[in-house]
Amino acid sequence: MATYRKHNWPELFEAFELSELTQTEFCKQRSINPKYFNIKLNQHRKVADEHYGFTRLHIAPPSNLTSGASTSQVVIEYGQCKIHCPDSMSSSDMVDLVRQLA
Repeated sequence: MATYRKHNWPELFEAFELSELTQTEFCKQRSINPKYFNIKLNQHRKVADEHYGFTRLHIAPPSNLTSGASTSQVVIEYGQCKIHCPDSMSSSDMVDLVRQLA
């Protein structure tokens, strides 16, 4: 008989996005059916896109580059597309980028 567990799906989706793992790897680590996770994730993204409109934006934590410097990134996310921009990018350049992509 199958065991059913309640999951905090939004929390799982956020953990997945931050993990940089494939869906299969992420689900295997948490004993979640990858097909069911994919269905729930797609439903979540569809609702999020309808609810939030254009995009989701967040600041990525600093990462060490080959030069040893630490830098943050602005990540513009829409559906499956993610655009990583340096946090030093001016807001007018970011607006121009978004206008060109729209």
